[in-house]
Amino acid sequence: MNPRLKSLSIQNFRSLRGSVVIPLDAQVVLVHGTNGMGKTSVMSAIELGLTGAIAHLEDQSKYHDFLTHIDTAGGSIQLTVEGMSGRSIGAGQVAFAPGAFNATPALNEADASFFAERCSLPQAVLGRLLDIYDQKKTSNSRLTEFVKELLRLDALDALVDGLDHAFNVTRIRKLAPVYRQLEEARDLLDKQLDRERSNVESAEQATTHRIARLNDLLAAIDPTAVPVRHGFDGAALLARVGNRDKDRVELASVTQQGSEVSSLMSRLEQTAAGSPDTEIAAWERDAAAIASEYETWLNGAGTQITQTLDALRQFHSELSPLDGASVDDQIRDALSWCAVEAERCQRLLELHETASQQLATARTTIQRAATRIGEINQALEAGAKDARTLAAALAGVAPHVEGDMCPVCNRDYAEVDSGSLTAHIAATIASLTSEAGRLQALSTERASESERMTTARRDEASAERQVLQPDGLVDLHKRQSGIASIRSRLETLRGDAARGQSLFVRLDSAHRTLATTRRAGLQSASLLPEINAAVEQATGLPTTSFPSLREALSGATEALSSRLQAVQAALSTRVSVETELEQYAREAQLLADRVARATQLEERLATMKATFASIGAVRDTAKNLATAAIQVRSGIVRDVFSGSLNKVWRDLFVRLAPNEQFVPQFRLPDQGNGKVEAVLETFHRSGQFSGPPGAMLSQGNLNTAALTLFLALNLSVPPQLSWLLLDDPVQSMDDVHIAQFAALLRTFAKGLGKQVVIAVHERALFEYLTLELSPAFAGDSLITVEISRNFVGDAVATPHFYVFEDDKAVAA
Repeated sequence: MNPRLKSLSIQNFRSLRGSVVIPLDAQVVLVHGTNGMGKTSVMSAIELGLTGAIAHLEDQSKYHDFLTHIDTAGGSIQLTVEGMSGRSIGAGQVAFAPGAFNATPALNEADASFFAERCSLPQAVLGRLLDIYDQKKTSNSRLTEFVKELLRLDALDALVDGLDHAFNVTRIRKLAPVYRQLEEARDLLDKQLDRERSNVESAEQATTHRIARLNDLLAAIDPTAVPVRHGFDGAALLARVGNRDKDRVELASVTQQGSEVSSLMSRLEQTAAGSPDTEIAAWERDAAAIASEYETWLNGAGTQITQTLDALRQFHSELSPLDGASVDDQIRDALSWCAVEAERCQRLLELHETASQQLATARTTIQRAATRIGEINQALEAGAKDARTLAAALAGVAPHVEGDMCPVCNRDYAEVDSGSLTAHIAATIASLTSEAGRLQALSTERASESERMTTARRDEASAERQVLQPDGLVDLHKRQSGIASIRSRLETLRGDAARGQSLFVRLDSAHRTLATTRRAGLQSASLLPEINAAVEQATGLPTTSFPSLREALSGATEALSSRLQAVQAALSTRVSVETELEQYAREAQLLADRVARATQLEERLATMKATFASIGAVRDTAKNLATAAIQVRSGIVRDVFSGSLNKVWRDLFVRLAPNEQFVPQFRLPDQGNGKVEAVLETFHRSGQFSGPPGAMLSQGNLNTAALTLFLALNLSVPPQLSWLLLDDPVQSMDDVHIAQFAALLRTFAKGLGKQVVIAVHERALFEYLTLELSPAFAGDSLITVEISRNFVGDAVATPHFYVFEDDKAVAA
């Protein structure tokens, strides 16, 4: 049994607002409506119910967001299909809303793909169908892919595609990432080997330079020493240069003696100064005068500063006591704190004033919103109840209606004699939807007022937290006033504070200078025994050999300096030799490691090159096999292609356009490399080949060529689905074309048994097709559906059913 479309229920889909039910249980279904009424929406709804997608919109990734009617919050599609058991799901349901899409299609994935390509021709695709199939950029065009499907070349295609990577290294890299890694490893080995060879050369040069440096140092220690060469014994050479500990002891002794001589020279110069008694008396007089002046300041301005800071301490408990050394800094810090605290008090007062105003505004808003919500509640109670729920329930029942038998009460609606049950349900849904819209508007306004009241209550709570209590407000005003008064008093005392701090610093400096002068007078001037011992140890001569003690100490300093230079030179040479020996040992080991590393890299690189040679042999074998498969595939396509598809297309086109001299067809030019590229062309009825259809056919015949191409593709493959959906296929056709097209549709519907759904917008064409496609035998059927809108803008679908009636009239 062929599957059959039974009914379609649509709610708020694209240009269709509200709920409509469209019966589809007929061999031919004609859908009519003026432009913008929703014909294309009906065809798209059928495609969504069957496949879960709209094929010609798949390039637009966000088209799901625009399926819902602009004035509604969501919608749905329900498609009933009969006879789908054993191959597909059997019923299609789609639910959508802005930002949400959920589809349960009636067809499985394979049938859905066949339907989108071979059974449905949207209006948007008709005008560019020839362009879609006439792609000349690649041999894998849509037309060539169809040929492969028609001729069952899957095995050869799989073999050719699988071996295609062997022709290009880039493709091999994409197919097997490890091949790219192998190439990168080989290149890396080349670079590493070059770098390692350069490192070996550098290490050899470094060891040669190190040996030359060692020979220079050995010559400085012992001019008669034999120069060393590569591979010398480092331990024996280290024993030759001696131990450097003895030099270190000598260096420490000479350094200590030099420090002692320098200290004796400094003490000798200090002892030579005159008596400090006169200077001590002068400093004592200055200290007494400064102390008297500081005492006067303390009793005057100092007392005022102390009192002011004590008054500030009741507001600022962390304020430190008065300190004469930093009284100016204390006054400046106190003024800074007063400024910050006064600004904080002012900010709290301003925040209190703003919060008081916000509190009054929020309470007014709450009162008004509560009054309006009460009015809306009264209006809602007076309106109809559950209108939208009943409309949704009726829309859910509509797909299950079979004929005029009510599925709820099991009563035959034909007894009422008021039209079909499906039309009655559709009219009732439209009426209930209008009443539900008014109630929804009131509900929306009530929600808005409730949200407004909630926001006002939050503002009221926030403002109440920021409003100060009367006691706190009074305390804040007192604190601000008291700090401002203390701040003004401190401003007038800043000059006195700076003067007091200056007096304190001068008095302290005078006391310290007096103490230092007194300690200098107590030093002993007897340094002769220490000078005699130091000079004799450094020079080997007594101090009496020099004109004075100062010259004796200068001579000892010069002798110690000469000894220090000699010891440092010997120690530096020995340290340099040891350092050079250690560096030579490291460089020799590094040279050996680099030579071993270079040898290892050479062996690995040789193995890698052998691997690439074996890969090249495998690639050559794969290329030969792929070339043979391409030649076989091209021969099959070239021999079989024109026998079926071109013949069907030519018969259909000539039937619709009997007067056209140029007939479109497919051609398969060979590119010379085994590949076949399918292109479109025309040929004259005399047999002469001509240009492409776009250059040789009129616009009307171009549309005819596209339409017949779609029908030929439908007939050229094994029939999986017996449906044919055409959205306004008559474009720029004259009366002859239309008459032939109607006859062709009869053949599809009545001769080939396909269920045909056609949407047209011209009234005359609709009536003509209704007449031509009317039932012609028992079991044949036709349904016409007219799409329109009622006075509130909701979509209305008006169906008419046509069945075969035997003409019993007898000719006179």
